[in-house]
Amino acid sequence: MKKYLWTLLLAVFACVFLGGCSIEEKEETQTEQENYNFYYLNTGETTLKKMVYEPQEESTEFMMKDLMQRLSGRETPEDGIALLPEAVSVNSYDLQEKRLVIDFNSAYLEMSRTREILTRAGIVEMFLQIPDIEIIRFTVAGQELTDSKNETIGDMTEETFLELSGKDKDAYRYDTFTLYFTDESGEKLVSEKRNILYRRTTPKAAVVLAQLARGPSEQGHYRTISEDSLPISTVIADGICYINMNKAFQDNAPEISENVQIYSIVDSIVDSCKADRVQISVEGSLEGNFKNSMPLYSFYEKNEELIETAEAEEQQSE
Repeated sequence: MKKYLWTLLLAVFACVFLGGCSIEEKEETQTEQENYNFYYLNTGETTLKKMVYEPQEESTEFMMKDLMQRLSGRETPEDGIALLPEAVSVNSYDLQEKRLVIDFNSAYLEMSRTREILTRAGIVEMFLQIPDIEIIRFTVAGQELTDSKNETIGDMTEETFLELSGKDKDAYRYDTFTLYFTDESGEKLVSEKRNILYRRTTPKAAVVLAQLARGPSEQGHYRTISEDSLPISTVIADGICYINMNKAFQDNAPEISENVQIYSIVDSIVDSCKADRVQISVEGSLEGNFKNSMPLYSFYEKNEELIETAEAEEQQSE
C-alpha cells in the first residue's frame, strides 16, 4: 500500500511535461541501452531523436567512416529530418589521439542558432559512441567554430550536451528554482523559491517557463506571463539560453511593464539554469520588439536593479 501511494504521489508531482529541446525519451531495456544510435531531428527542428544503429564492424575506422557517410547522405526515418541541411557538407575529418576534428563548409554558419546547437549535439553524441573517440571539435572552412559571443567553442565531450542527451539514469530529479514574478505595481520583480520534481529529460529552462506560466504562490505576487504562454523549444549552449515562445506569450501579455515581463524570464533562467544570457524569439522569429521597446534579437543578462529587496517587500506587505 505504501509503495502504491508513493508511486501515485510521484506521478502527481511529475506532471510537468513540456516541449523543449531534448532527445526523445522512451523506456529502454538494458539491451537497448547498449545499442549504438544514429541521431536526427524532428520535423519542427526542436528535438533530437534517435534510432538504433547496427554497424557491420565495431572498429573505430569502420564506424567513423560509416557514420560520416550516413551523416552526409542525410539518412532519416519518415518522422524526422537530417542533422545537416542540404547546403551543409563535411569537407574533411581527422582523428588524432582520441580527438575527432570535423571540418564543414561555410554553409554551416547559415543555420539558425537552435538548429545549429541541436545539429552539433547530435553529431557529438553520435561520434562519441565510437571506440577510441573521446573529444569532438568542429571547424568551418578550416577556422575554429565560434559561438554567438565570437568565442571559440573548442573541444566537446559527453558532458557538453548532457541536458540534451537525457543520459541521467534516474527518471526524475528534484531541484530548487528561483522564480521572479512582479509586485502589485507591475514595476518590480519579487522572488519565490520553489521545489520541483520533474523528469530529467525535461530541460530546466522549460520547467522554469512552466512554473512562471502557472503563476505565483505567495500573496502580493502577480504573474508576469500569461497562463497559455508555452515554450516551443528551449536550449542552452555556450552559456546562452535560447527560448522560442508561442504567440500567446506576446498576444496575451499581462498589463505590466514590458521590461519586468522579459526580465522575470531572464532572471529566473539565469538563477536556475547554467546560462548567463537569454535570447527570446516568438514562433521562431527574432524580428521586431516585444511590445514596444524590447528587441527580440537581443541577448539579455540578469537585471539586479529590477529585483525588489526583501526589506522593501516586507514594508509593502505591512
